[in-house]
Amino acid sequence: MEVPHLNDWYRRYGKEGLVVLGLSEAKAEDQKKAAKGFGLTYPLFFGKRDNLPPLLRKVTGYPTTLLLDRNGKIREVVFGILFGEKRAEFERKLVGVLKEKGKAVSSVSHKGEK
Repeated sequence: MEVPHLNDWYRRYGKEGLVVLGLSEAKAEDQKKAAKGFGLTYPLFFGKRDNLPPLLRKVTGYPTTLLLDRNGKIREVVFGILFGEKRAEFERKLVGVLKEKGKAVSSVSHKGEK
C-alpha cells in the first residue's frame, strides 16, 4: 500500500518542494471512500487510460511510483509496492532530488482499476 508513506513524505517534504499526486482509473466513488479511509493528504486525480498523459498510458502494473525531478525529468520508476529497503532507497533518492535546484519535485503513484 503506497498511501501511508506517500502521505508521510508529502507532510515531511512538502515544504522542501515535494509534490505528490495520486492517479487512479478506479471508480471515483471507490477512490473517494478509500482516500477518506486512509486519510489521504495529497491530491488524487481520476481518469481513464485514454485521457492520461502519454507517459502514464504506458503503465501496465499497479502500483507504479515515479520520481520526477524539479525539471520534469523522470529519475526513478518503481513497479509494485515500495516496501522495506526498496522504500528506503526510493526515499533516499527523493531526498537527493529535493536538494537539487529547479522547480518542485513530483512523486506520482498510479493505481489501476481492480
